[in-house]
Amino acid sequence: MKPFKIRIIEKQGRKLVETFGDKTFIEGEADILELIGLCGEFEADRLMIHGEILAESFFDLKSGRAGSIIQKLVNYHVRTAAVLSQDQIRGRFADFVAETNRGNHFRVFFDRQKAESWLLSD
Repeated sequence: MKPFKIRIIEKQGRKLVETFGDKTFIEGEADILELIGLCGEFEADRLMIHGEILAESFFDLKSGRAGSIIQKLVNYHVRTAAVLSQDQIRGRFADFVAETNRGNHFRVFFDRQKAESWLLSD
């Protein structure tokens, strides 16, 4: 059994995979590739990741995890929103979030509904 749950959301002619759980799952590139594969399986090009399944190393920019994970998502053309809590945004990671939120491939949100709206927009 996977340490995360998924929900498929289909609205406005778009489909997205939402992942959540209470246990860390995404620790590196292999894990994100599994989620990218799930997106392909459900013919979805959008992904919502809840912060509780992200390893603590994702938030430490020195580890390089956030950059490599986001690069995989960009390479596979999977538009992604991360739904995080305010306390997960600290230090240099806050600057990283400000930078990624200017783009159109990966953004961080504190509200699930806002993340879904962004993912379902063009």
